[in-house]
Amino acid sequence: MESLEQRLAQLESRLERIERHLHLAAQPSATEESFSFHAQQPARDKNAIHPTSTTSPPVSIKSNDNANTGNAITRLLGWGGAMALVLAASYLIKLAYESGWLSLPAQARIGLAMTSGLALIACGLLLRRKDRHYASLLPAAGIVILFLSIYSAHLGYHFIGNGASGLAVVLTCIASLWLCRMFHSDLYALFAIVGSYSAPFLIQGTSQQIWPLILYFSAWSIGFSLFSLFAGRRRYYLLALYLAIVGFDLIWRHTFRHQWLAAFGYQTAQLVIFSLCATLFTLRHKRPLDQRSAAIHLPALLIFYILQYSLLHRHLPQTAPWLALGSAAAVGLCYLVPRLLLKRELQGGRLILICYGSLALVHAGYLELTPPGWRPWLALLALPAAVAWLTASRRNISTDWPLLAAIGLLWLVNFGQIISHELPAPIYGHKVLALLHALELYAGYALLRKNKGITRLLSCALVYLGHLAAMAAAWQILSSSLGVSMAWGLLALICLGLALTLGDRMLGHSSLLLFIFSALKVLLHDLADAATPVRIGCLVIVGVTFYAGGWLYRYMERMAPPQSS
Repeated sequence: MESLEQRLAQLESRLERIERHLHLAAQPSATEESFSFHAQQPARDKNAIHPTSTTSPPVSIKSNDNANTGNAITRLLGWGGAMALVLAASYLIKLAYESGWLSLPAQARIGLAMTSGLALIACGLLLRRKDRHYASLLPAAGIVILFLSIYSAHLGYHFIGNGASGLAVVLTCIASLWLCRMFHSDLYALFAIVGSYSAPFLIQGTSQQIWPLILYFSAWSIGFSLFSLFAGRRRYYLLALYLAIVGFDLIWRHTFRHQWLAAFGYQTAQLVIFSLCATLFTLRHKRPLDQRSAAIHLPALLIFYILQYSLLHRHLPQTAPWLALGSAAAVGLCYLVPRLLLKRELQGGRLILICYGSLALVHAGYLELTPPGWRPWLALLALPAAVAWLTASRRNISTDWPLLAAIGLLWLVNFGQIISHELPAPIYGHKVLALLHALELYAGYALLRKNKGITRLLSCALVYLGHLAAMAAAWQILSSSLGVSMAWGLLALICLGLALTLGDRMLGHSSLLLFIFSALKVLLHDLADAATPVRIGCLVIVGVTFYAGGWLYRYMERMAPPQSS
């Protein structure tokens, strides 16, 4: 028994030494750690008895509040000092020249500013072992000063050319990425990415060829993708993706608009580079995209689709839809390969594929490739596709909702045009489309009427929309107003009869819509301009159907309500 107590004491002593060595004791939270400054902690008393309760005493809560306040003040002072140094360098470069109080030549002022930036970087590296997070503010200010010095020397004073300024930007970006690894701070990567992609806007070039710009942007895209892979941060290649697509497009439209084929090649290359980077990132780090990260990737893909399709539609209108569908297939391949290799569902990748694929199918496939005369027939198949998805065993509403929304919107637009008989173009067999929509809706209701939850709400919408389509079909097919009234009344009685047979109260209640529209049709349309015999016939039909419907409705109300599961 005594040896067991000795061994436990030795284990506890080792754990305390390991915690002190790794600074695990009294560490700040993850949110505060990026700006923590490692204040000295009081040494532990080895003989003290440590409570095992998880409830912290009031004293520790108060000390944590004081520490948080101290960290906030320290961060404020640190950032304030760094910003003051940046403003001082700006004043040295630009404002000193305008005010004339400093009698140094332009080269000396730029050199002094660059020396100050390098000195700040060196001071931060020297202080890194003391307090890494607080010391990182000085090199950050130094990087900003270096960028300001380079652009001022090129744009303001014109004593360095395009080649020298471009090389200086590249070296500064590389140094910023190295500092990012040294200080484990995303701020330096942000400076490097923004500084590299903004350089073509600030460095005035004289070349009339687009290829140097393409090589410059593509080289940075590959470089930041590799850096993101090795650093394990998606945000690096994601920010580079946005700047690479938007930045190049702004320059191309302003300067090289006639070289559209090179622009198309560049856009395709960017899609390949960043899609491959995202795929390799998932496989290398075993960290697939979640839905939140996927939502940040989606705007970049949307921007790419709009820019590339507008380019192709202007120069290759016949090929543009097929290339858009090809880009959707490429995005699908980037989802399928990691899914097969990791052997699990990738929620974020599936959401991206569904969104981008839905956009390409609806826009390029339906609106561009489908002839106008056949679009309503293709939209007629959209509802069975949605019902098949709802009845599938592997559906996922959190990722597949964009496809369902696209199908529903496509179907609703065509449904409204068909029942209102306001078709935008001549449609083949347009007279039977409303009837086919009614049959389709009734079939969907029959399939989903026993389901619960959201599909129960959908089945309710299906039966009411089916009644509207059936009434529109009777109006478009039948030539006489009396025949339309008879068809509507007969449909209402059939619904009530089926409701009694099947014990379906919802179907019986939906027949009231048919009775209401029948009465309104007779009062507002049939009795207005019709002859007396037609008025008599319409009133007789309405009276008989209403009375028979009321009789059947009495029996339906006596049915037991459906038991909730």
